Amino acid sequence: MPTDKKIKFPANELASELSALQEELCAYTREAGEKMDRSVWVFRLIHGISCEEWESIAARRDLGQWLSLPIDGGAYPQLKRFQETLERLAYQTDHDPLTGLANRRAFDRILDIEIERSKRARSPLSLAIFDLDDFKRVNDTYGHQKGDEVLSTFAGHLKATTRRYDLAARFGGEEFALIMAGSGLVKAQRLLNRLLQEFRQIEFTAPDGNGTFHVTCSVGLTCYKGSVKISDKELIELADSALYEAKAAGKNQIKVSSLPFADNVPNETLVHANEKQFLFGGK
Repeated sequence: MPTDKKIKFPANELASELSALQEELCAYTREAGEKMDRSVWVFRLIHGISCEEWESIAARRDLGQWLSLPIDGGAYPQLKRFQETLERLAYQTDHDPLTGLANRRAFDRILDIEIERSKRARSPLSLAIFDLDDFKRVNDTYGHQKGDEVLSTFAGHLKATTRRYDLAARFGGEEFALIMAGSGLVKAQRLLNRLLQEFRQIEFTAPDGNGTFHVTCSVGLTCYKGSVKISDKELIELADSALYEAKAAGKNQIKVSSLPFADNVPNETLVHANEKQFLFGGK
């Protein structure tokens, strides 16, 4: 029967129902763990509510994981919003929330792709792993908020210094990584030296405004040219071992790992190991 009276939507009942379902599904997926290789969409038809009203309910009841889509006219703007939501979720999946750089998941995927590309094209691929020196002391002395500022500043400087087709990632904690496709040792070292020199000159202000401080960075660098078989894990280990050497040697510097392809040069060429590093490291 038609009526002019506005029907009050049972928002609390709906929110409780969806919250309970969300809790149950999350518990199920946690138990299933990595065995879960399939996914499903769960739909709930709701009459008498607009997308704007739904967003208000979702914000109040922490139901942001549920997406809304109208089934009447004017669906295009909502489909566009749906697409933007998926793009935002995809971005969040591959990026570190603090620094905006790629996260470890995205880094692992791209490194594997670049290694395969290097193998096919016999093109150089350089990998650098960074560690901010004495970062724990920054947190202990100036607080975690200031520590986050240092991390974000370094991430911004890393992204601004590198090329558009390099991949800068937050490797974990105060460690970062940089994948430089098409760059050999000479080019990579030139870029990294400039990056470290500029970063160590940045002044950070103490939280109380009294005094400033500087932060330095150590780097482990390795290079690959596709001529030998190597895994992403092995390439990371090479860069990581070079980083350890940089730390042990006094920090605030770059160390280069042994190069796997340089070791394949015949001994009868009488080229010493350090000369091999230079000659076959590429530009």
